[in-house]
Amino acid sequence: MIRYTLARIYYLWGSLHRNFGNRSSFRREHLSAIKRFTQAYDADPSLREARLDRGIILYRELGLHDEAMADFDALLAEDPHYGPALLNRAMAAQESGLYPQALADLDAYLALPVENEEY
Repeated sequence: MIRYTLARIYYLWGSLHRNFGNRSSFRREHLSAIKRFTQAYDADPSLREARLDRGIILYRELGLHDEAMADFDALLAEDPHYGPALLNRAMAAQESGLYPQALADLDAYLALPVENEEY
């Protein structure tokens, strides 16, 4: 129970840093968010949103596509039908010029049933 609670605290803390980073464009805030999302995922590996959000920041805000792809690959190894990871891996692959992989991920994503209106 303590690890569960601690993971959620780290995740919320990371979300605050992410928000500050997005509003201010301060790299240090995004790096702090990555640190907190990593701590959250380490404390509770079932909190896959922490790893997903870390991957999103890595490719979208910091341009670290390989590191982001590693996060998305790991999430999809656990659950090949995890839509948010498929979509974000496709976008990171597209930005890296890996168009066949991006297209394959988008096709797989579009074949999934709609579970989350955000995605």
